[in-house]
Amino acid sequence: MGDIGLLSLADLSRLIRAKALSPVELTRRYLERIARLDRSLHSFNCVREQRALQDAAEAESSILGGEWLGPLHGIPIGIKDLIDVAGLPTTAQAEHRRNCIAAQDAGVVDALKGAGAIILGKQATAEYAVSGTQFDLGWPPVRNPWSLDLDPSSSSSGSAVAAAAGLCAGSIGTETAGSIRDPAAWCGVAGLKPTNGLVSTRGVLPLSPSMDCVGPIAWTVEDCALMISQMVSSDPQDTEIKGFRRPDISTLSDGIRRLRIGVVRHFYEDATDIDDDVLDAMEGSLITFEKLGARLSTVRLAEFDAYSAVARNISWPEEYAEHREELDAYPDRFHPVSRSRLQDGSDVMAADYIRARRRQVCLTAELGEIMRDVDVLVLPTNKKPAQTLGYENTPLGKAELSLTRPFNLTGGPALALCNGFTAAGLPTSIQIIGRHFEDDTVLRVGHALETALGLRTSRPVMAAL
Repeated sequence: MGDIGLLSLADLSRLIRAKALSPVELTRRYLERIARLDRSLHSFNCVREQRALQDAAEAESSILGGEWLGPLHGIPIGIKDLIDVAGLPTTAQAEHRRNCIAAQDAGVVDALKGAGAIILGKQATAEYAVSGTQFDLGWPPVRNPWSLDLDPSSSSSGSAVAAAAGLCAGSIGTETAGSIRDPAAWCGVAGLKPTNGLVSTRGVLPLSPSMDCVGPIAWTVEDCALMISQMVSSDPQDTEIKGFRRPDISTLSDGIRRLRIGVVRHFYEDATDIDDDVLDAMEGSLITFEKLGARLSTVRLAEFDAYSAVARNISWPEEYAEHREELDAYPDRFHPVSRSRLQDGSDVMAADYIRARRRQVCLTAELGEIMRDVDVLVLPTNKKPAQTLGYENTPLGKAELSLTRPFNLTGGPALALCNGFTAAGLPTSIQIIGRHFEDDTVLRVGHALETALGLRTSRPVMAAL
């Protein structure tokens, strides 16, 4: 069996269901790996060791007694430290929030516990999910397991690092402008930004409420599918959204023959800063799609910068509004980078925000029309592989390396997965975009590609130490 900490969530689930693996044994193994490896990676802010073992013992007893709740029963999961877990602090990586103990579980944690998952602890983020990697916070910076001098990217960094290094079977991240997909890309794992409203955001510290969403990060697309199937919101405010549909993951292995794939070439081929290895991996993925029987065509959307400008004029003032009172009353509570970034939203006039919301409707409708002729869109997740630790606060960080933001604006499902490696051995990533509430189609396409490429045997060296 090898190191059980390096098995996929799907394999672990099958072993637990067959009573061939003890949830207690598995939880102990992850706790041991965290104690040994996270001294270098810093992916967890806190670990609930004793409670996790108690929950694992309860899950094991239920399963041995014939009560199996589903694919996450007995599976250890990590939670981004922006999401409430009752009895644990929700720090948002801000020093003054170390003692902000959550009174109740967030909606997604409720769903996970109801599915029998074991909550291992809280995973590191960027301060208030906006500041990027900082070296002078109360926590050491999270490091990329493929190389400790590289950045894991964006605010769900701890979640992606832990999933890549085998410190948990899966993680829960959040995303407003790419913070699930970007760290998934640079850490070589899969990450799903689900359709907005599919997963509850209750109990998640808000950033931009109109774009915030919660999603899974794990070693494989199949793992993400199993997780999202148990995370779907039961909150009436979410399930009443027009078009709400639970993903049908029973279709995950149905293949993609005759499925129509639109390639958004101009987003990346027109970029002067695109990495050659990223281009090569993308072309290899397109060839694989055709071999699997999919039909490819080139599509043209509105310009990337147009989407990004509209998204910023919505998310930035919403972010400022969420933190305005604290920014005004206690500015020194915020790291200077976080403070400056959040205050950027104060420069967006109300008229600009209203125009942006109207333009959002138009761009979303335009994308919907384009997707009448294709089932999914594909393009790279990032223009470059992982960069030097702290890159966001360097001149390079002023350039937008991520290609994710347009699809936060339009709100449909977006999946990132590893589709190759650079000459230096760093992961590259492709993202797959679907129609609203067709998360299952996106996952099916990603699973087909991931299976055909056969890259899931290549963990970072750090994971094997």
